[in-house]
Amino acid sequence: MKALRKPAPRCDSCEALMINGVYCHESGCPDMWKTKTYLCKWCGEKFTPEEKHQICCCDSCAENYNT
Repeated sequence: MKALRKPAPRCDSCEALMINGVYCHESGCPDMWKTKTYLCKWCGEKFTPEEKHQICCCDSCAENYNT
């Protein structure tokens, strides 16, 4: 019986691939921020950004960080 493989995520901006089970974008891909996890600059919570250059996990943290 064959094991079912989960399809690899795709990127429209580069030739993304899986290396040892880790999803990787090409160096310089403009969309690689979409799959990276960051720490919120205000509360330290891990989050995946919804827009480029987002540094806080939510609007309230962004307000507090910027004041």
